[in-house]
Amino acid sequence: MFDMSKVGRNIADFRKRSGMSQMSLADRLSISYQAVSNWERGETMPDISKLPQLAHIFDVSIDEILDESKGTQLLKNLLNHTTQNYLQNQEVSLKDISEIAPLLSAEQVQEIIEHAEANMNIGNLMFVAPYVSEEFMNQLVKQVVVIESIGAAEMLAIAPYISQDMLDECATKLFQLGGNGVAQLAAIAPYLSQDVIDVCSQKLFSAGNGGVADLLAISSFMSKSAIDACAKEIIEREGKGKLVFMASIMSENAIDEYEK
Repeated sequence: MFDMSKVGRNIADFRKRSGMSQMSLADRLSISYQAVSNWERGETMPDISKLPQLAHIFDVSIDEILDESKGTQLLKNLLNHTTQNYLQNQEVSLKDISEIAPLLSAEQVQEIIEHAEANMNIGNLMFVAPYVSEEFMNQLVKQVVVIESIGAAEMLAIAPYISQDMLDECATKLFQLGGNGVAQLAAIAPYLSQDVIDVCSQKLFSAGNGGVADLLAISSFMSKSAIDACAKEIIEREGKGKLVFMASIMSENAIDEYEK
C-alpha cells in the first residue's frame, strides 16, 4: 500500500515549489480544494486519472509523486497501456498488485491479475480479495482448490468475497477429506447452505466426532432431520441419558422413538 502521508507531503512540496495555492491547483484539476487538502494531509489518494495531470503540472515524474515501488512501476505501465508487456518481463506478486488496487477499478485489477504470473494460494488471494468482483474471486479460488485444500479458518477469511455456492464447494471438499471437527464447521456455518451443513454435520457425527455440546452449538443452522440423525449417533454412542440435553432441538417423532 502506498504511504499516503508521504504522497501527501510530496504533493504539498511540489505545489509550493510551483507557487500554487490549494485552490489554484484544484482549479487546474477541476476538483474541489478540499480534495487537494485531503491528499496533502494523507487522508486520501489522488484518483489514478489525476496522476499524469499532477506530474505535468509540477513537471515531475509519477515516480517522484509516489515512490519507486513495484506498485508505482505497475501503475505507470497501466497509464501507458503497456501493462501486459511489463508483466511479461517482471515478477509481480498479488501483494504488489494490492498496493495500487485502491486506485483502480475492479476491472483494472482483474486485468492485471490475469496477466501476472503470480503465485496463487489462499493467503495471497486475500491481498486482492477486497478489490475484485465476487465472480472473479470465485474463479481464483476454484483454481486454488484444484491443487490444495482450504481450511476452515481460510474459508472464514474469504467468505465475504466469494459466493455461497463456491463456499459450499470448498466446505464439502474440506469435510470429505476429514481432519476437521464440528467446531470448524460451526465457525463457517453462517456462510453455508443448510444442505451442505446437514451433509457435513452428519458425516462428522457418524464418524464419531462431536458430542451433545457440539450439536447444540450448530443445530440452529441444521434441518430437523439432520439434527435427529446426529442426535441418534450420539445416543447410540453415549446412551439414552443424553436425550434430555438434546430434546429441545429434536423433533417430537425422534424423541418419541427413544421414550418408548
